[in-house]
Amino acid sequence: MQTYDFVIMGADGAPRTTLQETVRRLGHHAIAADPAELRGAPVMGDVLIVDLRDDEPVWDELTEDLLHDERPLIIVADRPRPLVKTLASRAAGTLLLTGSEDDCGYRVALTLAAALNPRRRTVAPRTSGWASAGLRTAAAQ
Repeated sequence: MQTYDFVIMGADGAPRTTLQETVRRLGHHAIAADPAELRGAPVMGDVLIVDLRDDEPVWDELTEDLLHDERPLIIVADRPRPLVKTLASRAAGTLLLTGSEDDCGYRVALTLAAALNPRRRTVAPRTSGWASAGLRTAAAQ
């Protein structure tokens, strides 16, 4: 099995830690990122996971960056949010996990996201915005 680096974006705390542990238990690498510290900073990793179960106001500031990032995105949400609908239109692919999560659901989501990963493309992905450094690094591996 090929392992991937999943960037877990969410507020520091139990939900983000649980996501990290789940990703690692399923055989991948997990990198935590606080959304309040991401504006304009490159994020290294193959797939993004955005935990929208908190009420962080910074998500609005990251919407454009997330829309233009060419890596797959997994959204974890506990209720409907306008941001979920907005991010669903991403060209790179977006998966949504809702309700009570379990390893089976995460395994499917991680497998699908890995299949959409730019590293699997034969043509190098275009880069823009804060994700550029992460995409170049992933493509070089």
